This record gives sequence, structure tokens and C-alpha cells, in this order.
Amino acid sequence: MSLPSFYQNLIDESLICGRCGNCRNDCPVYREIGWESATPRAKISLARELFARNSQGGISPEYAKRVTQCTLCGACTRACAARIDLQSLWKDLRSRLVAEGKAPAAYQAMTDNLKSRKNISSFDNVTRLDWAEDLDEIPDSLDQEPGAEVAYFVGCVSSFFPRAAQIPVAMVQLLQKAQVNFTTLGSEEWCCGFPLLAAGQAAAITEFARHNVAKIREMGVKTLVTGCASCYHVWSHIYPEILGEDLGFRLVHATELLAELIAQGKLVPQELKETVTYHDPCDLGRNSGVVQIPRTIINSIPGITFVEMATHGEESTCCGGGGNLQGADPGLADAIACKRIREAAATGAAIVVSACQQCEQMLEKAARTEKLPLTVMDIAELLLMAVEE
Repeated sequence: MSLPSFYQNLIDESLICGRCGNCRNDCPVYREIGWESATPRAKISLARELFARNSQGGISPEYAKRVTQCTLCGACTRACAARIDLQSLWKDLRSRLVAEGKAPAAYQAMTDNLKSRKNISSFDNVTRLDWAEDLDEIPDSLDQEPGAEVAYFVGCVSSFFPRAAQIPVAMVQLLQKAQVNFTTLGSEEWCCGFPLLAAGQAAAITEFARHNVAKIREMGVKTLVTGCASCYHVWSHIYPEILGEDLGFRLVHATELLAELIAQGKLVPQELKETVTYHDPCDLGRNSGVVQIPRTIINSIPGITFVEMATHGEESTCCGGGGNLQGADPGLADAIACKRIREAAATGAAIVVSACQQCEQMLEKAARTEKLPLTVMDIAELLLMAVEE
């Protein structure tokens, strides 16, 4: 289970920090940059000076850069001896950047795009199901079928970025093999809103939450399944808080549903002789507590040799793709991903599996950059390999 948040406000929380430094070694940004100013405790100390003690000068460009050099992975929150919800604090700080006009230009561009297109890409939202063209046969129920038992929330990255498009293709094939009555929101699926939170635009997510939840309720769906770790975290942790009520339907991550289908005998993996390691997405593992289920799926495949990375589970190192870091500092995001893929290569595995579309994209690019003989795929893709006839 993820830790509960007792976050109050930026000023009160910044006064709690005792500068113990527990957060230093767990921060992927600090481990890459190496400067004290990049540590969580240093950023909190300056926040205390600026906002609790009202120091003169306001937010400097250098401090604004450090605030945005963060993946919101939650490693610092887990390590914090004072139990500060540092992810909430970073989002609060980013809202201050926006208020003072110090946020990166990439933040505003993304926010404008989300508000106009309802997704993070440059494509119109009506093209959300274009990935389905890679299916041998497109199910009649794929686009907004009323009364479907399950709705699959695909997510922006899988919907609009070519490599990640293979994730929903695999997921649909698995649901078909298991004879699940499912549909999607099609063009009515809006971004979950996480990029807005990460850009300091928390108020803007309310419109997205209300729209997405209303559409699921209108369709009479009993279970919503998300393929994206951040979508899952937002739906399970943020939406109920925004709406102030229960969603009214069951919510699961794709790994949870797939594990259920295997347990029910609706998906029967066949032998697959591969050595596999698993990368825990931050928003699924550390931040939402879904750690064992993906490993259960992998270990259910006969012939698989499963090996763990040096850091795994709730201690897993971030892929570098979270927190809008790619927009603020793409070079840093790529460097963090390369460090993680080297950790994967050290296990001797041939396949690196994750359960997040963004993680897959980051790690696959890193494998190419590092010239490593590794195949990176989503857990749905791995399972499909094992159940295909």
C-alpha cells in the first residue's frame, strides 16, 4: 500500500524538514547531477527561506530549474524521516513557479495543448484509436460500446506514440482471447491530467476528472482498466479527492486484470524460455503499492527465468520519464534512463519488462543509446507472446 498523505501546505511542510539527508541517495536527479542544490533537502531549505521567512528576491532562474529537475518518482517521500509528502510539496512549488511566471516554456506549451486537444500530443483527439489499425480485426465494441463490462483507458502515450501503440494492441488481443466484454472511450477519452499536476496546474485537472468519470458512468461500465501507471495513480488517488466521492465503478491496473484472467484460467501461458527482469514504474509500485502482481504474471509463464535488478519494488530506480522532466530537461531524463537500463543489463536478462507506456519508451531509447542487446516491452506484450497459438 502507498503511504497516506498528511500534506498541509508549502510553508508548514518546509518548516518540518530537519535536513537529515535521507532523501539524497534515493533521488535519481541528485545521483545524476551530484550537486547539493539538486537534493530534495536543499530545495526545501530554499522554499523555507522564500515562503516561510519571506526572503527578498523571489524565485531565481537557477532555483526554478532545480524545482523542475524532478521526476516526481516519490523516492524522497519514501525516504523522508519526517514523513513529508514531498511529491505534494514539489507540485505546490511548481504552482508557485507558474504564479510568478518562472515555469519552463515547455510547461505552458503542454498546458495549452492539453486544454485545446485534451491530450499530450500534437494530434487531434479524434485519432485516439488509430493504433487499432495494427489489429488483424478491429472489434465492433472497441469504440464507446454502452453496457460493456470493462472499459480500457488507453492513455495518451499509447494512443499517440508509435512504439507504445503496441501496448494497447497486445492488451486488446489478450482481452479478446479471454473473451472479456470490453470497450474504450475512443475520442471521448481525455488525458488523465497528470501532466497538468506536474506542470503546477492542479486546478485545471478538475475538468478532465469530471469528464472522464462522467463518460465511464454514462456507459454503465463495471470495471475500468488502465494501461498506464500514472493514469492508474491519478484515477485511484487524485480523482476521488477532486470529486469528493467514490468513483462508482471498480478500478484496476492492466496487470491486476491480467493476473485475474490467468488465475481464472481464461489466459493460459505456454512455455517461453527467456530470461526476464522487471522495472517497477514509480506510480504503480512505490506510489500505488502494486509490486507483486506484475511479478506473479511473469512467474506464471513456464520456462521464464526471472531476475531482479539491484533496486526493485518500492526501492526501484526511476526511468527518468516522469514529472514532465522530458520537457524541462530532456538530457537529464535520458541520462537517468541510461543509468536504469545499465542496471537492467547487469542482471543478464535478455528482456526488460515494465507496466507503463512511458517507462517502456524511455528504457527502449536508453537501450539503443547504450547499444545494449536488450528487448524492452510491456508486460502485456510479454504475456501475449506466451499465450499466442
